Amino acid sequence: MKQQTTEKASLIADQIREKAGQAAELVRSKTPDPVRDKTAQAAAQVWDSATRAGQYAADKTPDSLVEKAGQAATVARGNRTPLLIVGAAIITFVLIRRSRRRHR
Repeated sequence: MKQQTTEKASLIADQIREKAGQAAELVRSKTPDPVRDKTAQAAAQVWDSATRAGQYAADKTPDSLVEKAGQAATVARGNRTPLLIVGAAIITFVLIRRSRRRHR
C-alpha cells in the first residue's frame, strides 16, 4: 500500500510538473518582451529582499532554535511519505467538512 501511494504521488507530481511547464510556456509565448523584462527585474528585487530578510532572521535567531529546527527538518525528510499521507488526509477531511457545510 505504501509503495502504491508513493508511486501514485510520484505520478501525480510528474503530471503537475508537466502541466505547469506547459502553462509557463504558454504564458511566456503570449507575454511581450518588455513585460517579461520588467517582471524579471521585479523578481530579482524580490529575491534580493527575501535573501536579506532571511539572512537578518538567521542572524537574530538563537542557535538553539536553529539547531532544533534543523533536527525537525531532518526528521521530516526521513518521514516524508507518512507526512504527505497525513497532510493529504487532513486536506481531504477539511474539504469534506466544507462540502457538507455548504449542502446544509
